[in-house]
Amino acid sequence: MKRLLGVLTVLVVPVLWACGGSAPVGEVGAGDATEVLAESSSALVRCEQTCSNGSTVSCEGNTCSVHPDAVECDGFYNICPPTLPLCGLNNRCSQLAGKACSPVGATRSCCLPGHPNPNCYCMPTNVWACSAL
Repeated sequence: MKRLLGVLTVLVVPVLWACGGSAPVGEVGAGDATEVLAESSSALVRCEQTCSNGSTVSCEGNTCSVHPDAVECDGFYNICPPTLPLCGLNNRCSQLAGKACSPVGATRSCCLPGHPNPNCYCMPTNVWACSAL
């Protein structure tokens, strides 16, 4: 039993010493962590941009810049959401699809909520086919 305690003492004490187990917690680096945190937080800057649809985009970082439709912090962009058209009753893609059209090959824009650029194409069968692409 004494041999086992001796082996444990030889193995455990150096590990505790390497991990800093012999110094009281309050004495080692208590002020250092606060100083590093204060340096990091004071270096951050914030950019904000109001988008054409009234929403805002913003970011925080070490560097930032404002663009007409975005903000950029540390190389990462927050881009304004696209402005989607208001859909009238006669311009909805769902109202145009399958309706008669002329001439074959004609195109026209339509409105599909949630999609910025939907279009309709006059098919060889003389009906509109609409797509959100």
